[in-house]
Amino acid sequence: MIITILVGIAILIALFIGYYLLSHLNKQLFNIPVRDNPQLERTTKFGGFTFIILAILGLIALFLQNDILILIVLLCTTVAGTLVEIIIMGIISRQNR
Repeated sequence: MIITILVGIAILIALFIGYYLLSHLNKQLFNIPVRDNPQLERTTKFGGFTFIILAILGLIALFLQNDILILIVLLCTTVAGTLVEIIIMGIISRQNR
């Protein structure tokens, strides 16, 4: 029961992050225009689509109640979030030099 609630929260967070990244393709992200920086644009698109896909896979895992699939989705979401954060922070730190 509690794992279902936690996975539901993780799915909502993944959807929010995916939407946030994709909605900022034509705006500034951390005071950096996304369209002016090709690496930031690629990372934002990749991260946004990845989080949306992982949220959909998480919904499928919740409906199937498959513990292995739930674990795989949670691990992939954690790895994707960490990688996207590291890449974006690297881009921001290079812009601020």
